Amino acid sequence: MVRAGVKAESFQAASEELARRRDLTIGPKAIERLVQRIGQERIDQRHAAVEAHRNLPPIARDDVADPTRPSPAVAMVSVDGGRLQVRSSSSHTDVKPSSHWRESKTAVLETYLGQIHATDPDPDGPRCLLDLKRTATMVRGLGHALPAGLDFEGEADNASPAATTPRRRGQARGRRPGRPQRLARSVLASRARSEDFGPIMHQAAWARNFFAAQRRVFLGDGAAANWTIHRHHFSSFVPVLDFVHALSYIFAAAFAGRSQSEGEAIYRRWIQAVWCGGVRIVLQELEARSSELGQPPEHSGESDPRRLVAEALSYLRNNADRMHYDAYRRDGLPIMTSAVESAIKMINRRVKGSEKFWSQRGAEAILQSRADFLSETDIMRKFWTTRNATASGFRPYRQSA
Repeated sequence: MVRAGVKAESFQAASEELARRRDLTIGPKAIERLVQRIGQERIDQRHAAVEAHRNLPPIARDDVADPTRPSPAVAMVSVDGGRLQVRSSSSHTDVKPSSHWRESKTAVLETYLGQIHATDPDPDGPRCLLDLKRTATMVRGLGHALPAGLDFEGEADNASPAATTPRRRGQARGRRPGRPQRLARSVLASRARSEDFGPIMHQAAWARNFFAAQRRVFLGDGAAANWTIHRHHFSSFVPVLDFVHALSYIFAAAFAGRSQSEGEAIYRRWIQAVWCGGVRIVLQELEARSSELGQPPEHSGESDPRRLVAEALSYLRNNADRMHYDAYRRDGLPIMTSAVESAIKMINRRVKGSEKFWSQRGAEAILQSRADFLSETDIMRKFWTTRNATASGFRPYRQSA
């Protein structure tokens, strides 16, 4: 019942799924109550684990490697935000539906096998980033504004020779050279504030002995809250700005106030420079371009070229120390937040919708449960085994292989 209630798109769909596949007649409300109850039990366990971790002596708690436990070659922590609709506790009935949207946070902890290279294993960059139509669609999908009138119709079908360079020998289709091999994922999700979510992330990483990993990386976009968590809880991890978010600012600034042909040449040069760790070169050109265009007026539109260039300059300047992508690839580290963004999409399939509203308690329970079922570290199997043993008082039989 819990699995169906968490994985189906709604409790009604879960009820129908149980009836069709298991021949069980269980109403959606019963499933909802059970999901909330089990979710709350997992939340209580999470709180207890964080509190027990906080009460450890500093020598055993803060960024300490435990040599007695296995540790990964590469440990990655990534965090990003999501949204869902939560009913207000107010009794007023004139609250607009849009006001119900609330922020949530998701973190992914992944282990990798990543080889260390003497030189950059992929100095040329992904060819797909040179498909301007596809890249523009991706940038708009991130919610980033682009210059008005930008139109790349037909670009995906008529890509330039640079975008269709033959694959290098030994390069697998769809796999970037030198990309580390992912092993196991665990997911965290909550409506907790950043100052409370950081300790949850730290305890989860400590439990998986991430601080003993040979190489450690923390990935995020440019949000200040992400780097506050890094500074307070993961300062020994290499900080890496998501490459795609950097690309979105570079793409918009390259075309700002330019013709498409001129902007394309600038974009290709800039994105290659940043891919190879040359963000300082791009910063110099952005500074000159900003001086040429002038500062944006206070109430300028989001597509104003002056605003796009100024925002890109500020964003890259603030994150330049987290953009040594050539060095990260040599060390076998991931450079994109695709793992946490994928997890958010999978969580959103269950919790997000124009007609989906959650109570305060129900929202936290479904986020916790959905994250648990997306994890690949046997969290729920261990939970049920322990719960059954505690409830019955007998040691459960181990399942046969």
